Amino acid sequence: MRQGNVKVNMQLLRNLIIESINKKGKITFAEFMRTVLYHPQYGYYNSDKERIGEFGDYYTSPTVHRMFGELIAKQLEEIWRIMGEGAFTVVEMGANRGWLCYDVIQCIKKEYPRFYDNFHYIIVERNLYAREKQRSLLNAINLTEETPMNHLDRKVSWRTYSEGGFSFDKIQGCFLSNEFVDALPVHRLKIKNKILKEVYVGYNAPNFCEIDDEVSEPALKDYLETNKIYLKEGQACEVNLGAAKWLRHVSEKLNKGFIITVDYGDTIDGIYCRNDTECTVRCYYKHNVNRDYYERLGAQDITAHVDFTNLMNTGRSLGLEVTGFTRQSHYLIALGVLERLHNENNDIETILKEKNLNHPEGMGDVFKVLIQHKNIVNPQLTGLRPLHLVTV
Repeated sequence: MRQGNVKVNMQLLRNLIIESINKKGKITFAEFMRTVLYHPQYGYYNSDKERIGEFGDYYTSPTVHRMFGELIAKQLEEIWRIMGEGAFTVVEMGANRGWLCYDVIQCIKKEYPRFYDNFHYIIVERNLYAREKQRSLLNAINLTEETPMNHLDRKVSWRTYSEGGFSFDKIQGCFLSNEFVDALPVHRLKIKNKILKEVYVGYNAPNFCEIDDEVSEPALKDYLETNKIYLKEGQACEVNLGAAKWLRHVSEKLNKGFIITVDYGDTIDGIYCRNDTECTVRCYYKHNVNRDYYERLGAQDITAHVDFTNLMNTGRSLGLEVTGFTRQSHYLIALGVLERLHNENNDIETILKEKNLNHPEGMGDVFKVLIQHKNIVNPQLTGLRPLHLVTV
């Protein structure tokens, strides 16, 4: 997002939201969040703003160190062998600048040549600016090989996802997402005077305001009942209806294979064990966390903790079995991150970055890994094995 246009775009987005509120009286927080994040012109994820890294708003595991992508590649190769070593498609949701795809392909090309000959990578991305950045990064893979420049096009393709589903046919392989589900719009609910209420967004010039009113749709109450969420007086929560819809579309396109979801969040027991009455919705702006939802519209990220219990329950109803659920630190250690770190000859920068991936106060425990499978009987994955079986 060009700096000269930031304030202009923020104001234009603000005007669009105010216009919608004036027409309807109020809008759900989910509609507000969807607009500020995904508006085709001014939304956070559809702009050319630098979102990730030192000059962005947050870090992701693939940008911390290439080891994350290398270990995901190792997991994918194991899955490929479990599935019979045939044609295999990886579908990545929200690839950002393409670092995970880059590291996965580089590792597979170097360490698993037979797998490399059998796999294709689909990046699901609507943002044309992001696609351009991804293609530019991935083209670098070809610069080190004596292969035609169209080699990338044979290995990687770009598709889209919308309310109607994915723009490709059924696949056999693995759906992969890293910090995708947390950015789907959420409804905010609370118990007020022993009655379930929804938090809406209103406008009382010159500021936005929050309005507690009746729940906007029955699916929200069904969500609480299905997942056995019991709120106390004054307690708030968020409901991500889009996660279940996304998983349904994934199941429709996955003929046989796995789904690997990496994100920050927890099971319901973990999310609601705290005495905190606030919901988990947060904003990220220049590496600072805040709850100023109605500031910097389109220029800051808004996310919420992922309810992995909901993904498990929804998955089972769609024929997706739970392969395993664990902390990111456990997953990476089980896959051999310590062994790879040992082979880095104690490079201090690598050690510090690896600690950020694994440390309980970094990404290691906050981020979780959920793996689900379809049409495969009792698969055993290295990344889910008990840590007492891990040797360095």
